[in-house]
Amino acid sequence: MRHRLLIVIALVVLVAIGAAALVAANVMGEQRVEDHGRRPANAQPRNTHGPQDEFHRFRLGAIDGERLEPNRDDFAARTASDGPLLLFLPATRAKPAQYQRFLTTALGDGYHVLGLDYWNLGKTLSGTCEADPQCYGQVQRNRFDGTRQSEFSKVSPAGSIVSRFRDAIAHLDDVDPKGGWGRFVAANEDIAWQDIVVAGHSQGGGEAAYIAHIRPVLGALMFSSPVESLGPAHAAWMDRPGRTPASKMYAIDDVRDVFGPRIRGSWRVLGLDAPATSGGPDGPWRTDTAAPPDGWDPHAILTDIEVGTPDESHSRIIKDTTPLAADGQPRMLGLWQWLLRRFPLPVEPGPDAGATDAPQAAPTTSSGTS
Repeated sequence: MRHRLLIVIALVVLVAIGAAALVAANVMGEQRVEDHGRRPANAQPRNTHGPQDEFHRFRLGAIDGERLEPNRDDFAARTASDGPLLLFLPATRAKPAQYQRFLTTALGDGYHVLGLDYWNLGKTLSGTCEADPQCYGQVQRNRFDGTRQSEFSKVSPAGSIVSRFRDAIAHLDDVDPKGGWGRFVAANEDIAWQDIVVAGHSQGGGEAAYIAHIRPVLGALMFSSPVESLGPAHAAWMDRPGRTPASKMYAIDDVRDVFGPRIRGSWRVLGLDAPATSGGPDGPWRTDTAAPPDGWDPHAILTDIEVGTPDESHSRIIKDTTPLAADGQPRMLGLWQWLLRRFPLPVEPGPDAGATDAPQAAPTTSSGTS
């Protein structure tokens, strides 16, 4: 009898503990919604240095009461408080954590850096749209701001790139109030695109190109992208003049990329494959890993560095799986830096900026919202 009584008491205690935990979770969830998905500025970050000089790893919470999906870690860092922002968007099903070598190189070159998670699940954009010219812009606009929902893409305004970007900047301004993050989003929530270089890989690079088309950005960098042509068919939005001229857009890919024909077709439509210099050859400029000579300004570059199979070539030009030289530095480092330095920076980077320490895997610390 006494044994049964002890069992009953134990069960009662366990039920009470579970109920208390549920109440606490609901209270915390309501607080996250009330704070528009961000922890209050007085929350204790685990990284006491914040995003200055090293990467700050964080996740956004609910936005307007909506839990984000997906919600992988975002990465942010800065050196000076007045640098432009590099907004980086990963490939299909990839996440910012897989691009730390490139993001650290940008940090070493004086950028504020934000590797942003966004809706990039499911099929690739090229696999979704194939030869449907209107589909590309419809899907890309939906992922950009949550409008134009369709059978192909149903991202809500709260889960869009614009919404996530605003919340990420607000969070970074909280944890690093002297970092200059707030200047990228005005009080009326307008985004300062003219101070932002949009960059991305594969689907993320195509999204960066689309953002550059509809917004006047500081510049655009597209890695193994856009994959938005199929034979004579291509994304319809490319047929109209964009807000950002082709002179501020740069694209790079490897000659073995399995999606190479579709990417180079997009480059032609965008006008990126003109000769690198007067009298130069037509088409993309080709190299191993050497940066273009002084005075040359190719906007489409093809590398030939034997990074693996055609599938692997699509990713290794920019992901952390990129091939390394004997000194442990990415073989792509010189080209990465050349691309990053196509746009005006308030302070000229030093001769060693991004060349020694920057390409090493960046130290990451966890903080932010949950």
